[in-house]
Amino acid sequence: MSCRVKNAIPKKVKIVVERVPQDEYGPCNCHTEGQVFEVDFERCPANFCAAAWHSLWPALRTLELGGRHPWDKEEGVTRVCCPDPAKPVIFKIIAE
Repeated sequence: MSCRVKNAIPKKVKIVVERVPQDEYGPCNCHTEGQVFEVDFERCPANFCAAAWHSLWPALRTLELGGRHPWDKEEGVTRVCCPDPAKPVIFKIIAE
């Protein structure tokens, strides 16, 4: 059995910055709550943190190609946080 999705057409995906915590040095330097990024298939949006993009990539691709994670509460929506342990920004990924 193949893991490939036959003839999968990528869905449009947007990333919403849902929560930006702070540490003693302040909030994230790259993102603010409420920012919305449209994703152009496989391209990191302009002004998007590269470390966060790297963390979001697997979840983003899953939703983009019609998949779902077992922990997702609603279809086409998942959440991922960036790798900064002091102030992990939470991103909401939405497949349209």
